[in-house]
Amino acid sequence: MPDKHAFLSPSSSVRWYFCPPSAHLCEQYPDQGSIFAAEGTEAHALCEYLLKNALGIECPDPRPSMQFYSPEMEEAARGYTQYITEKAEAYKAAGITPSVYVEQRLDLRGYIPESMGTADCVIIAGDTAEIIDFKYGMHRVPATSMQLRIYALGACEVFSTLYEFARVRMCVYQPRLSSVDETEMTVAELYTWAREELSPRARQAFDGVGDFACGEWCRLCRARRNCRALAEYQLEIARNEFRDPAVLSDEEIAEVLSRVDGLIAWAEGVREYALGEALRGHAYPGFKVVSSRGYRRFTDDAEAAARVTAAGMDPWEKRLLGIGAMEKMLGKKKFAELLSDLVSRPEGKPVLAPETDKRPEWKPAEAEFAITDKESEDQAYD
Repeated sequence: MPDKHAFLSPSSSVRWYFCPPSAHLCEQYPDQGSIFAAEGTEAHALCEYLLKNALGIECPDPRPSMQFYSPEMEEAARGYTQYITEKAEAYKAAGITPSVYVEQRLDLRGYIPESMGTADCVIIAGDTAEIIDFKYGMHRVPATSMQLRIYALGACEVFSTLYEFARVRMCVYQPRLSSVDETEMTVAELYTWAREELSPRARQAFDGVGDFACGEWCRLCRARRNCRALAEYQLEIARNEFRDPAVLSDEEIAEVLSRVDGLIAWAEGVREYALGEALRGHAYPGFKVVSSRGYRRFTDDAEAAARVTAAGMDPWEKRLLGIGAMEKMLGKKKFAELLSDLVSRPEGKPVLAPETDKRPEWKPAEAEFAITDKESEDQAYD
């Protein structure tokens, strides 16, 4: 199961590592959770059950009490279980007897004050410790994530007295993105990072010192709507005085592009927060709460349908489920068996993205199929 709340939790480590004061600031705002987090918690519980069952470890079936259970979740958890059991079998085939630990508690207090964690799965085999992290969400997480590296450190702390291993392999399994990402480093490299970088940042965060720093990690910060550092960071764009984009330099446009998504998300967050406060009675100068435009609806759907039917017309509409809804209903495996040959993916609209984006660079169709005079001449003789 996911970690219980810890002041410096591994799951929030990228935030407090890069922005140490945010740890104390976030404590002022309750974690209100979300349906996505609740769904992820249930998916982890199902993974734990299926994996332990596959390993012959007794574990109660969580499905009868699950709220978000679906064929998609079942398929994801079974895929995760298969991924780990196949790893274990591969080690056995190589003459190495692996030890598999499910939902392994980790003590991180040697490097992060008062911090504990739980790794979804740890495999110790020969000179290698593998830490596998299951992610049910749709936000891609790389194997190089701060959280997973901290879990690897915790695994070293727990198992180094029982086993001799020289390297750690970190794996992120994300079934809903059809993604498995792996990376590795030596134990010596991991401990050097922990001593020289992680531990000093963790101490700053625990003590509430250091400088605020804004970045991608602000996305899930509970204090983001009230953070003055984030507001100043986002509003630096305004120094361009909203000039016509045509008169901005390439560098200025690039800077705006790098921040615009964050600016929009931050502004929407501020508006959402302000509305909530206003509904609780707080007044903001120049603003008031009003009702948005309502939409017409029938007070009695059944009666409306009966009257239209009596008038000789069909009041109902039927349409095929969308691909996402159809895949969720059938499960990915069944969907692929029945409908994969009927699915196409038209090329999307061109959008600007950072150079680090993994998608290939877009090329106009005309450019892709353009034939030079020389190529046309060559083809004439084929």
